[in-house]
Amino acid sequence: MKEASENREAQGKPGEIVVFDLQALTHFRDEGPYVQVLSDVGAARVVLFAFKAGQQLKEHRTSSQIQVQALSGRVEFAATGQSVELEAGVLLQLEANIPHSVTALSDAVILVTMTPSPSYHSLEREVFQHAVPLVRRVSD
Repeated sequence: MKEASENREAQGKPGEIVVFDLQALTHFRDEGPYVQVLSDVGAARVVLFAFKAGQQLKEHRTSSQIQVQALSGRVEFAATGQSVELEAGVLLQLEANIPHSVTALSDAVILVTMTPSPSYHSLEREVFQHAVPLVRRVSD
């Protein structure tokens, strides 16, 4: 078993268990949402976001289906003319290529799973530009 935070970028091998300490990995920034790509193994990208109240991800889209899980706090997730308030314990799913946005109603932490890992994301340069995955899949 490997702790993902031990190395800046761990190399996950098939069958290996990798543990992410989400509390230790969560940080809040004044400049905008904190973004940490936990894992990007092709089949999926898993991303941790931490928002201070009022911070947001402007409307964007991705080539991946997404599942968004609130871990703490409250966020408003808007898509297709609807908005949903997410709080701890709530999970939503959205199909690929649907414009959506996220606004923090309080300090909040969300976990986003993107399947498959996106080939296109309209916030790629802004959100993921410097986000190095803690785990990437490597071949044997």
